Amino acid sequence: MEKLKKGKEMKFSSNRVKEFREMAALSIAELARRSGLVPQTISKMEKGISTSRNSKLKVAKALGKKFEEVFPSNDK
Repeated sequence: MEKLKKGKEMKFSSNRVKEFREMAALSIAELARRSGLVPQTISKMEKGISTSRNSKLKVAKALGKKFEEVFPSNDK
């Protein structure tokens, strides 16, 4: 894993957030608004940077998809 400056590790995960967001013709800002998150969180998800399970659940719901569809390789 890649080390950050403050000694934290970045975890990368595979997801389909960007794919589903673009299929729904949503901007990052609009998806963030619909999910109750900040745009930076959506951007992190799309880059595969680890975010909380709660945030992932909110995004899946905002996209109208099951959690497993959007985050197929994540734990449940």
